[in-house]
Amino acid sequence: MSAAAITHRLVGYDPGTGQIAAEYPIPAGRLDFARQVAGVGEDDPQAALCYRLDPGPAREIAEAIGADIDPAGLIFFFEGFAAP
Repeated sequence: MSAAAITHRLVGYDPGTGQIAAEYPIPAGRLDFARQVAGVGEDDPQAALCYRLDPGPAREIAEAIGADIDPAGLIFFFEGFAAP
């Protein structure tokens, strides 16, 4: 059985509602950088879990993927999703 394909995104949640307010795909060419900044460990080889990001790391990943974010206004996570 093969492992499921995973896509990765920088996701910002509204702190008042908990709803997704912003979502940016992480291109394959920036994935290793995003994994490192988010602190993904060797115990999560596909980076399938969710990693909460402080404003600094959220900004670093956003800049690397060309996204303009407000890291102080939203709660950001680096997240893995099952690919469709």
